[in-house]
Amino acid sequence: MYVDVHTHLTHEKFLDDWRDVISRAVASNLGAIVVNGLEPESNRRILAMANEYPQVKPALGIYPIDAVNHILPDTFALPVARFSVDDEIAFIREQAVDGKLHAIGECGLDAYWLTEETFAEQERVFRSLINIALDADLPIIIHTRKLEERSGEILAEMQVKRVNFHCFGGKVKLAQKFAEQHGWYFSIPANAAVNEAFQKMLKLLPLEQILTETDAPFLAPVRGERNEPANVLGTIKLLASFRGMTIEEARDQVWTNYLRLFQPVK
Repeated sequence: MYVDVHTHLTHEKFLDDWRDVISRAVASNLGAIVVNGLEPESNRRILAMANEYPQVKPALGIYPIDAVNHILPDTFALPVARFSVDDEIAFIREQAVDGKLHAIGECGLDAYWLTEETFAEQERVFRSLINIALDADLPIIIHTRKLEERSGEILAEMQVKRVNFHCFGGKVKLAQKFAEQHGWYFSIPANAAVNEAFQKMLKLLPLEQILTETDAPFLAPVRGERNEPANVLGTIKLLASFRGMTIEEARDQVWTNYLRLFQPVK
């Protein structure tokens, strides 16, 4: 089976055909599509999707920008919904306690869109979501942009073992360090076909800690196109070619990695 551990089927670009997108993924032999939440609306829609399709695995989170929505100026560059972050943290904890979640995420730290005055609040929310993952024994899916080292410091300090870095934008050497020292995982997006850094990660990271993702609708293998979960097949082909494996061997390895992180035998 193939797997997409990070996608956004609640995005407006999937509004009219998300069921068709899931059908194409299932027809392409995806056994799991981990749909990641960002804020209250997407979190609740993901739960509804998961109730309808067993292949959809819900990961609820609070995106770093949304995590500080209450302190952002009205002139902020991106549209951000206003909501109670603490109420949403409580909701995510409730769903985790009830056994309804496959993972916590996405969540983390961002210094690309956000500036230093938000960092303390970003970290507070990040730590709160980490605690939910730890208490519920769930993996956590990490967004970190320009704050990769700090994210790693927090995860190490809190002794988090079940970690996946999605679309890691830091130095490949840092990813290798995280993988080797802490056993953390890295999901490689479908645009690896046109991204040298992601190709390098496919070549150099421990094979047992590589996963596939799309971040759909973003990061398509062809620039400008809408991405979708079925495109993980292309990343598996790349992995196989880089590691001297058959496509089936690469697919099965990544599926085994997914099960080890997301569904470990107790």
